[in-house]
This record gives sequence, C-alpha cells and structure tokens, in this order.
Amino acid sequence: MRMRRWIILAALGIILALALACSISFAGDQTAKDTGNAVAETLAALQGTQTALAPQQTPQPVEQPTDTESVEEASGPTPTMNPTPCNLSHWTGETIPDGTVMDAGETFTKSWTLRNDGICDWTTDYQFVFVEGDRMGGASTQNLSSRIEPGESVTLKVNLTAPDDDGQYRGVWRLRADDDEEFGNYWVEIYVGEPSPPFAVTSVSFYMPHTTIDTGCPNDISVKAEIKSSAAGKVTYKWKDSAGGSSSTKSYTFDDAGTKIVDYNVTVTASGDYWAKLYIDNPNHQWFGPINFHVNCTP
Repeated sequence: MRMRRWIILAALGIILALALACSISFAGDQTAKDTGNAVAETLAALQGTQTALAPQQTPQPVEQPTDTESVEEASGPTPTMNPTPCNLSHWTGETIPDGTVMDAGETFTKSWTLRNDGICDWTTDYQFVFVEGDRMGGASTQNLSSRIEPGESVTLKVNLTAPDDDGQYRGVWRLRADDDEEFGNYWVEIYVGEPSPPFAVTSVSFYMPHTTIDTGCPNDISVKAEIKSSAAGKVTYKWKDSAGGSSSTKSYTFDDAGTKIVDYNVTVTASGDYWAKLYIDNPNHQWFGPINFHVNCTP
C-alpha cells in the first residue's frame, strides 16, 4: 500500500512539472498560476481518494477465558466428600448395665444419654420407640421433650417393670425422625431371679486303678475320665492316645450341673510308657490330660 502511494505521488510530480513548463513557455504567468492551482486541487483530490481507499482497520479484541473458567480447566471437578448424615446418634452413657439382676415385679427406670452427631435438629416431633424384644411395660412411643441441636446431648428415660418369671429379658428402642427414618439401637437387658451360670466343663479327672500295669500283649488298657459340667447342656468329646489310637466324637447331655464318667481303651502291643487325653469340643474347645501310665508286657 505504501509503494502504491509513492508511485502516485511521483506521477503527479512529473505531470506538475510538465504542466508548469508548458505554461511558462506558451501561456504566461496567469496561465501557469491557474494550472498550478488545478494540479494542486487534483493532487489533494487524489490524496483524499487514496485515504478513502485505505481506511484504518481497528483490531478486534480476542475473547479471553474468565479466571473461573481457567481454574476449572486447570483443576478439574471438585471431588465429592461423604457428607455427615442428617440423623446420627452417639451413645455416651446409661443406667442399669446389661445383666443387672431384678426381683420379679420390680419397677425401675432405664436411661440412655445420646449425643446428636448429625447435621439436623432433633425436634419434638422426633420419637423414642420400642422396636423388638421384651417391652417390660415401657411406653411403646414417646416424643422428645425439647429440640436437640447438632452437638447437644439428651437423656432418654423409659419406666419399666421386671417380669414375674425368672429368666433373662431384653428390649430394644430406637430414635425415629419426623420423616419416619429410624436410627440408633439401644437396649435394656436384665435377669429376673438368680441368673443361670454359664454352661461349661469345669474339670476332667482321670482314673486308673494302677499306672504301672503288667499284662500280656497285645492288650486293651482301660482309662476312665470324670467330666464335670457347671449347668445343663450337651457335651461333645473325643479321646486320643500315644499308641496312635483315637475315638470318634461322642456326646452326653446334662440335665443339670453334675458329673459323668466316660471310658476308653488304649491298645498296647509292647512294653513302654503310654498316655491318653480327652478333648472337650463343646462347650470348651479344650484338651484335658494326659494321664500317663507304664505297661510291662509279660509272656
């Protein structure tokens, strides 16, 4: 564009020079003046035309991404964290520990202290409800008496009566939100009368008339054991000996606490030291023994 402009200006200069020369030679001063004015006007017109042909171009702004867009592209989507649930309770204390012994018909109050660990308020539309087990005369449903905000604690109480018959009793309560969502799991567990002792084999005593035995070989040597149980229940057991023998699993059912004598034969083929022992599978999962004895094989 600049080269073209210079060419036009040079051409006009040449035309002007020729016109002036001709005017001087042929027409005198006035003609030269008029010719010069005409050429000047022509040059101005041409320059205006040149300017119109090449208007100034205004650069268009380039759209830039916002800071937020740049950050999103650089960092990607924000990961989703596991939110704290609306309703969440945490046990912090209670009265009447599990296994408390009560008299038949005895009245008592069980209480639980709970903390609101969720993000929603527990309103007076929330309830403490019985869900399963032995209700023991307690209210099946009771509303909270005040609003409990997140982080605050409340003590919930249920008035109960021990049943008339001896035995173990257990009742379970839960919290229920105003949209019927149930959460938490809280129970009372008592004994009426004296609780039954746990069922177990408390001891095994072995018996042999003699621990040194003279006998012809091969022969079976009898071993006896007295099993003592703490309560009613089924005991399963089996024998094992050093001669490589063992018994199948056997059982005996106790109607009450007591003892039971069981026996076993050890097959011996040569003189030497031997032993036998007894495994109580149910309820102990435990070995008892061994009892040791010596055999002299005689002709």
